This record gives sequence, structure tokens and C-alpha cells, in this order.
Amino acid sequence: MSQKLSESLASLSQKAKSVEDKIAHASSENKQKIDAEIAEVKAKAEAKQNEFVAKADAAKANADAKYNEGKDAFQEKIAQLKAQAAAKKVEREIKKAYNEHNREVKSAEADYENAVAYAENSIDWAIIALNEVEEATLEAISAKLTLEAIKNS
Repeated sequence: MSQKLSESLASLSQKAKSVEDKIAHASSENKQKIDAEIAEVKAKAEAKQNEFVAKADAAKANADAKYNEGKDAFQEKIAQLKAQAAAKKVEREIKKAYNEHNREVKSAEADYENAVAYAENSIDWAIIALNEVEEATLEAISAKLTLEAIKNS
């Protein structure tokens, strides 16, 4: 997972450099080209947002499936313990120990998965924010060019 985060951070860095380069070159471009770039940036931002929503939906579905798997496994284990245990006291002690361990494991796994998901989501939001910065800057340059054109006519 840490390699995936490293790759995501590298991608974010490349995207930031690309935005910086486009803004530097935008001043010398004509309005039609800037307007076309604005449309392209808007489309990219929308696609990235759609991808982010799809990832979130997939993560929720995955979490639901894992929950059901864990629930089913837990119910099977309880049935086995009840069948094997002769005394109520032994049965309660086994169930309590299993539940505590299971909760601790699931809690640790959930904390890990949440931390990784948070990092990945933060990177996605940073990319979306960079797209919006690029779009806003290009729109400002476009407006400046329009103003200069109006002033010069």
C-alpha cells in the first residue's frame, strides 16, 4: 500500500508541475485556445470526481462484503463452540475471549484501512483542487485577455 501511496504522491507532483507549466504558457495563448483548455480541464475535473465517487462506492461495497463475511464466520464459530462445549461456563468464556479478540483485530484492520483510504482520498482531493486552480487561473487569464481586447478596440 505504501508503494501505491508513493505512486499517487508522485502523480500529484507531476500534475502540479503540469498545471504550473500550463499557467505559464497560458498568458501567451489566444482566447480560443484558452477556452478550449478550460473546457478540457473542466472535463478532466468532472471525470476525476466521477472516478472518486466510483472508488467510494466500491470501497463501501467492499466494506459491506467484508462485514458480512466476518459476521458469517463469527456465527459459524459460535455454532461450533456451542456444539463442542459441555458446560455453560466454558462456552461463555470462549465466546467472550473470541469476541474481544475479533473486535480488536477488526478494529485494527479498520483503523489501517481507514488511514490508507484517508491518504488516498486526500491525494484525490488534492488533484481535484489542482484542477480547479488550473481552471480558475485559465479563466482569469481569459478574462484579462477579453478586457485587453475590449480596451484596445
